[in-house]
Amino acid sequence: MEKQTLFQFLLLAFRASSASDVGSADIGWFWQVTDFHYDANYSLHGNPSTMCHTSGGDKYNNGIYGNYLCDSPWRLVESAVNEMKSQNGTPDFILWTGDSVPHVKDSELNLAKVFENIRKVSDQLRDEFPNTTIYPVLGNHDPFPSNQMSDAMQYYQGVLNSSHWDYLLDEQQQADFIKGGYYSTVTDYGLRVLGLNTNLYYNMDKVTVMIWDPASQFEWMWNQLVDARQHNQMVYIVSHVAPGAFERMIDMTWFYPEHNERYLSILREFSDIIAVQIYGHDHTDSFRVLYSGPGLPVSSLLLSPAVTPWKSTLPGVGANNPSLRLYKYNRKTGLVLDYIQYFVNLTAANTDNQTDWQVEYQATQEYNITDLSANSLHKLLMSFKNDSSGYFQKYLVYNSVGYDMNPVCNESCVRAQVCAIEKLGMKEYKFCMEGKHHKTTDIPPTTHHPKPHKKVPQYMFYVIGTLAFVVVILFVVIMMLCISRRRHIAPYRRFSTSLNA
Repeated sequence: MEKQTLFQFLLLAFRASSASDVGSADIGWFWQVTDFHYDANYSLHGNPSTMCHTSGGDKYNNGIYGNYLCDSPWRLVESAVNEMKSQNGTPDFILWTGDSVPHVKDSELNLAKVFENIRKVSDQLRDEFPNTTIYPVLGNHDPFPSNQMSDAMQYYQGVLNSSHWDYLLDEQQQADFIKGGYYSTVTDYGLRVLGLNTNLYYNMDKVTVMIWDPASQFEWMWNQLVDARQHNQMVYIVSHVAPGAFERMIDMTWFYPEHNERYLSILREFSDIIAVQIYGHDHTDSFRVLYSGPGLPVSSLLLSPAVTPWKSTLPGVGANNPSLRLYKYNRKTGLVLDYIQYFVNLTAANTDNQTDWQVEYQATQEYNITDLSANSLHKLLMSFKNDSSGYFQKYLVYNSVGYDMNPVCNESCVRAQVCAIEKLGMKEYKFCMEGKHHKTTDIPPTTHHPKPHKKVPQYMFYVIGTLAFVVVILFVVIMMLCISRRRHIAPYRRFSTSLNA
């Protein structure tokens, strides 16, 4: 085992063991809300087979809070944000992890409608939480056409101006954001938040398919993490799409392979300062564990389920009940200590014409873990492999936010779930699904990629310029001395010549 890897492992273990020895002043709370997928064309009498758009008279009755086959009506969006305020109206911050635009064909949208969707959700959050910092990131449905992210500054500038993200991000964050939809900031308690645009690595994005570093985000991310380490800052990685595979489908991965491996390489390199990674996109309640070597968990990835109840078009995936997540964390170390998952039973809400949001579960109590560190999630994952405790069956129910209360999971289903959680590299995942190297202790070596070149600090240009100026001055002085000496010697030579004559 390499010394650095051993040190990181011991450091993470110490942090996890010290989680309970903190004062109340060090404990904070923050919200994550994700995947609203607000559909302005939702209709109470719309046809569910066409996203509840086409009116069918009295033939269809979709309910005022939505339909499992369709995206969120505005009343569901309002209800979710109101519930956040009701449960905790003064969080330290809010993480809004993308996808405000519905799952509709591009022919039904245009860029103006996309900006309008994002703006309505943005304004709703800001109106309900006027004194709370909101950290937003983009989802893969937020560009136009959908999934096609690029480094086009006009789009990102449009999100800032037309969707009112210029109210959420300061000038420096905006300057980074227009380069590719990413930014860095520091919380009031000194944690650095990297709001990333991992949609740039999404394997449905045809714009970035052959680009090694789309929008130069890898290089920027590397430099930010170097700077955070130099300033002794712990980091939150916040984005929409997570690396690795989707747990509810066999061989369904999200990133292009080369982007996936490079991303994981950076995460492992800086795992000692990355407190947690938080994502949306999957619409399911799940988690991932990143390993630096056999049996060495170094980073936890938490995936929150969606507000929209929409049933995925992917075969066998299903729908979910609308959900919200409230995190408890250590303000000094950034360690996520716990979270509370809230949900609303959509069927009951539509029947009663009111949303009765409830606590679905509390992570540490339901899974009998001490916190959400990589070590704790590793132990939970190990219990899934031998489910005598029943934790895996609980996880399956929560995975769909209680939409499926009696999930049946055969051997291939179990393997898909476990391999997605444990094997984030695509080769390791493939081996796992084939039944090879299935144990955590048999993780194949990680493929390392060249590190991005570090940018030369500004002051170095001044140093180099000064040195060059000094060299020029010395050269001029030496030349003048040589000329002076030559003039002094020349008369003597003429005098000597005349004597010899």
